[in-house]
Amino acid sequence: MMWKKIRQNMTLAMLLCIVVSCLAMPAQASATTEVHVVKYAPDGTTILYETTVTTGWMESNLPVCGDGDTHYYHQGPIFEGDQWDPTETLNLKEKGALKGTDIKDLCNLVGGMSLGDEIKIKASDGFHRYFAYDDVYAPEAEQGPMVLCWYKDGNYAPTYEEGMQFVFFAQTTNAAGQYVFGNWDMHECLDEEYRYNYSGTYPSSNGLSVRTISDIEIYTTQSSEGDASTSLTAIANVEVTMVGISLNRTEIDYGNVGPGLSSDNESLEITNIGSSDVDVTLEVDGESETAQNFYEQSLFVDNGLYNPATIIAQIITSSSEDIVTQLRVPSNWNEIGTQDATFLFWAEET
Repeated sequence: MMWKKIRQNMTLAMLLCIVVSCLAMPAQASATTEVHVVKYAPDGTTILYETTVTTGWMESNLPVCGDGDTHYYHQGPIFEGDQWDPTETLNLKEKGALKGTDIKDLCNLVGGMSLGDEIKIKASDGFHRYFAYDDVYAPEAEQGPMVLCWYKDGNYAPTYEEGMQFVFFAQTTNAAGQYVFGNWDMHECLDEEYRYNYSGTYPSSNGLSVRTISDIEIYTTQSSEGDASTSLTAIANVEVTMVGISLNRTEIDYGNVGPGLSSDNESLEITNIGSSDVDVTLEVDGESETAQNFYEQSLFVDNGLYNPATIIAQIITSSSEDIVTQLRVPSNWNEIGTQDATFLFWAEET
């Protein structure tokens, strides 16, 4: 009888331990469906530019990384043998068949990064990782682009429960044909301060793959005040290349816009004067290669980065619609002078 009573007490103690352990487990953060992108001045607190975009907006307005079929991998810690495992075969962490948005494109929404800047990728629970300019804008093939993933194995966030998740889309494979951003890739591609070591000892590229991302923060070392010696003048002639629509102006002068700064908003009214409903797109024809590159990096239409494939207006007959254009010049832009271009508006019947 005494043994039975003692055994019962031991069982109760074990159950209590289990309950206490369960209560101590932290709640898992929920999947995120929008990201706040912000660029700070060198003081680290003054906001230069900021925007918030949803997963749907990213998919519709920015280039999509990944095809939803290709699987990507990071690598966990290696406790025996070569901790760096250059063959990329041990303790692989499959991230799934992914789609997402290049974090570089999100940075460009708020003026971009310059050499010496840092980016902070932060989860909704405050967990975060820092990376350098080169990691975002000049990745090596073994690293691949830094991608904010909002789609995995047929599911969008929030059904994609770890989303939005940051994953390196390595462009090289291991012997098995798997796209792995491995521990050795981390060693070769990232400066030591941006790598991750499990328990402070074991390299693990998987420790960089932040989940449930809510914020992307740029900390710049560049002054935001602008400098007349590096300012530029941007002038765009406005033309209609097809009958059916008319515009209320023939030129947009954005004035002098310094690197890292934005122009005033410039509105333009488009009127459908034809007999059919139309979809309107915009094509920028720079007068030089430099001007073309400038507008492709700087021009925003209704708060979205210029894309000639994007429909900017859908106008029914005898109606008008305003679009808002603005220049947001990347802080690393270093070409001075006047950048001329012609804005070609195309109308197609719907």
